[in-house]
Amino acid sequence: MRIIEFIKRLFHREKTIEIKQKKDLNPPKKMKQKKDLNPPKKIKQTYVAKSTNYLDEQLDLFKTIQPGHLVFCRMPVCEDNLVDINNPHRIRPFLIIKKDKEYLYGYAGSTKKKNPKIQYTLKDGHKDKKTGTFSDSYLYLNNVYRIPIQNIKGILKQVSNKDLIQIQRKIQLLKNSDVYHIDLFENIEFTFEIGDIVEYKSSLYFLSKIQGDKIYGYICSNTNGNIELKGLNLFINTDMERKIKPDPHGLKYIFNMNVNRYVNKQLKKENKEVLELKEDAYISRNVSYYNYYPIGTILKDINTDEEIVYLFHYQRIPRCAKMEELYNDSYSVWQFTPKYFDVEDELTINGIKDMLEGFLSKKSRMKEVNKPFIPILEMEYKKLKKQTKKVR
Repeated sequence: MRIIEFIKRLFHREKTIEIKQKKDLNPPKKMKQKKDLNPPKKIKQTYVAKSTNYLDEQLDLFKTIQPGHLVFCRMPVCEDNLVDINNPHRIRPFLIIKKDKEYLYGYAGSTKKKNPKIQYTLKDGHKDKKTGTFSDSYLYLNNVYRIPIQNIKGILKQVSNKDLIQIQRKIQLLKNSDVYHIDLFENIEFTFEIGDIVEYKSSLYFLSKIQGDKIYGYICSNTNGNIELKGLNLFINTDMERKIKPDPHGLKYIFNMNVNRYVNKQLKKENKEVLELKEDAYISRNVSYYNYYPIGTILKDINTDEEIVYLFHYQRIPRCAKMEELYNDSYSVWQFTPKYFDVEDELTINGIKDMLEGFLSKKSRMKEVNKPFIPILEMEYKKLKKQTKKVR
């Protein structure tokens, strides 16, 4: 009996070992399927077929295609990865951003809206093969595909310049965030717009005016200013407008048209309040005025480099003194057009004091051009004396 039991145990042990070995040789099917369904992303990004097996028609299309074209292409991924993509989605629109002798480079379009941060909505960017109807396409701007000639299927359309500029702006915004592997168009320059918030010399500015290659902005701060940008933790100081020259390739900005509309609305409200309050603020001998810049602000003509010193606004018209005349002890009040001037510097307290004393001298008082403004200049001089007393 003992011998029979020993033989049974030995036979059971050998069978157990054989089953275990079979399990090791055949891992669960689920693991294999999961691995096949989720190939490493690098395979998609690094795969590039050689542009050799193409038709003459495809070569003709390749020669025609330029950056800015929306082109139908077979997805430039290896065959193993195409298995995981539904057949209708293997051919999709690509927005071409550049090309070389053998390849196109572009952003892929999709009918699915997934992540607004990295997508741009392109109107009528998709065409249904069965119905022929157009629908919106969502361009993924976080990855550039390298497309060989044999993958080209046809040109859908030329994307409008307006869309290309906005796509370029969104790409630039992504370049300043945590999204990588993106490129700018090779033939479209970046453009600034009023309402952009840009970084210039370690300070933030709200772009208020653009004249050709001349850009002006109000300085922004996270502590104080005339206008609060809700949700951005920023304040805009509209007291002084400065000329700035940011580099588009190093630009960091927050772009939001709603912000621009909000600021314009607040600026109109602020200017209206200034005009309403000016009579209560400064009144003397039936003369009313207000200050847009601090008195003594030095402005420079953007065309001639002539320097002037801001004095005050009278009847909504800005008045100034010419720097060249002040150097020669000649004092006259002049009008100027703010849009042709940008802020350059400011006079010291003593410089403002000397200027006002010059305007109030007997010789200057007798000038016809100065007579209407003597009461205003007297008030400014009194205000300056009070300020200097407080400092002491």
